[in-house]
Amino acid sequence: MVRRRTLFVAVLLLALCSNQFAVASPNGLGSEANEGCLCHTPQSETNVGLSGLPEAYEANTTYSLTLEVISAIEAVDNRSQGGFRMLVTAGTIVHDNSTMQELDNGWTHTYNGSSQRTWTFAWTSPAANDSATTFTVHGNAVNGNNAQTGDAWSTMEIVLPGVMYEGDLLPDEGIDGVSQTDRLLLAVGLLLILGLLWSVARP
Repeated sequence: MVRRRTLFVAVLLLALCSNQFAVASPNGLGSEANEGCLCHTPQSETNVGLSGLPEAYEANTTYSLTLEVISAIEAVDNRSQGGFRMLVTAGTIVHDNSTMQELDNGWTHTYNGSSQRTWTFAWTSPAANDSATTFTVHGNAVNGNNAQTGDAWSTMEIVLPGVMYEGDLLPDEGIDGVSQTDRLLLAVGLLLILGLLWSVARP
């Protein structure tokens, strides 16, 4: 009986993790990918680039940007080649609706946009130039086999100041210095421990 309960708890926790992490789609990714393309493998050979940003932005100014996923994984014609999830804390994004879309308070590729690894769009800065804007981009290079194998993702984060900004430019990790990813892993670990304790304590 104890063994059966332990197995049940393990399967339940695995299902919870799968529901949170193992979601990938050529149609784009929503808030489930805010911490990265966790159903794929992160690799150092894959990099994300965001070009066109100034060293400091002027108020209410539009900048033409290019997002690129650079990887040694070979791109296959007429198949999915890559995708991304982008979060921007301020300003306005203007994009081509055929390759990019807004989803769950962020931006991602469309189905048509998954057949490439470069996306262009415009960012209009906030009305005030005394703050900073954070760009977080998770980029995924895929091999077109419609599976999670052989793909690789990476993350890029830029804190862009306004010309009058005088604060810290380090990425935001929360007021206690713990990132959201660490919080999530800690919560899953605690659930696992509690589940095992419950299964052992029951007669």
